[in-house]
Amino acid sequence: MNRRTVDRPPMITVQGSCLDFEKERPRIMQFIGTLELGAHEKSKCECSSSGKALGWDFFQIYFELGFVEKLLDVYPDIQKQEGNDVEQRFVIWLNKQMKKAELEYYLKLRDVPHESVKGFRLNPDNYRDDSELEKLR
Repeated sequence: MNRRTVDRPPMITVQGSCLDFEKERPRIMQFIGTLELGAHEKSKCECSSSGKALGWDFFQIYFELGFVEKLLDVYPDIQKQEGNDVEQRFVIWLNKQMKKAELEYYLKLRDVPHESVKGFRLNPDNYRDDSELEKLR
């Protein structure tokens, strides 16, 4: 059996929770539509349920990196949020924007795309040799 992996661009995964996902999903997609209008770009954002537990519906929103980069250009306030990296700042900003639009969800960063690398990524040409150390003394 030949298996193929799906060629998808790396995506930022935001996990959220609400009380009734079936009712809230159209509102979430409408909010993402307003972000698309602001960025003047159509995104391939996906929003899907990830299950129910203890009366809460959990969902995930997938954002393409290119779309988030476009939002960074349009909304410089994203960089002003308190977070360790751009993805965390984006989720904090997104949560604040949703609250302004009266969408009360609990959002957190679920997954950040990363590059899988085998072996070392160090370039030996960038290291100093003994002659350069002597120059520094």
